[in-house]
Amino acid sequence: MSVSLYDLLDVDPSATAAEIRTAWKASIADLDPTDRRFRAFNDAAGVLLDPEKRAAYDAELAAEPDEAEDAAPADEDAVVAPVSLEKEPAGEASEATAGDEEPEATSDDDQPADEPDEAPVKEPATAGADGAAPDGPPAWALAVAAGAAVLAVALAIVVLFTWPGSVGGESPAKQEEQSEQAEEAGAEARAAAEDAIPEVLSYDYRTLDDDFAEAEEYLTDDFAAKRTALFDQKADTGLTLREQVVSEKVVVTARVAMTGLTRVSEDGDRATIVVYVDQDSQKGNAAPRLLQMWATLSMVSDGDDWLLDDICTETDCS
Repeated sequence: MSVSLYDLLDVDPSATAAEIRTAWKASIADLDPTDRRFRAFNDAAGVLLDPEKRAAYDAELAAEPDEAEDAAPADEDAVVAPVSLEKEPAGEASEATAGDEEPEATSDDDQPADEPDEAPVKEPATAGADGAAPDGPPAWALAVAAGAAVLAVALAIVVLFTWPGSVGGESPAKQEEQSEQAEEAGAEARAAAEDAIPEVLSYDYRTLDDDFAEAEEYLTDDFAAKRTALFDQKADTGLTLREQVVSEKVVVTARVAMTGLTRVSEDGDRATIVVYVDQDSQKGNAAPRLLQMWATLSMVSDGDDWLLDDICTETDCS
């Protein structure tokens, strides 16, 4: 039976959406977006956090035959051929002998005069080339000793270059400090991403200019300029994207369903955050449409704040 999505995220089939979201975050916390496991965890969460997809998946699981139960009757029905432990009757044993002839008696005269009665004695160990028995350690002991010597030298080199206060390497205290700083920076970047997405990916045709101005507070100058250029670019209709939004009365509302930290730069100034975005889009009086997507965000530290420097929604956002 193949591993289920619940097993992949290590949650029970009865797990709540919050429990699944927590398990997903923990699963991708240390993975790179290009890692195959990262995509597998994301796909699993995408199914289990969508009520309709999860219901359909649960129905598929319920329809699968339980292979373990199917295999059990086969084991119960298996019959082991009995093995007789009884000794054969004397009559049958006599039939198996080569013949009924009595073995010829051997006289004492037929015995070799010089044949000893004792069991043969073991031969001594092979002597060396000069005829003397080797008195040094066996070859395998020498090989082990040589290997231990090489290992000792290697360990000495490692200690020399990595032990605190030696030629190279950093102390455990310094490493712990860097780890804490990276963890703190990642948490801040992740929180900033959760705040930025609803502002940056949401807009209303009636308040478009105000929406853009508020969104720029969450963006770097370069990314704000790219976003403005995108909305001012003319389409095949001859209208800019900004003009199309107004003419078609578009209202877009974005919210973050899940977030996950994938990496923090060594200096702690840049972080990569993966988010699962739910985006409702409505044109005029038409029914709203839901768009769900994964987005990889590049966050940049700016003093006490973290700003959004790029958004990638492609499959490979390395």
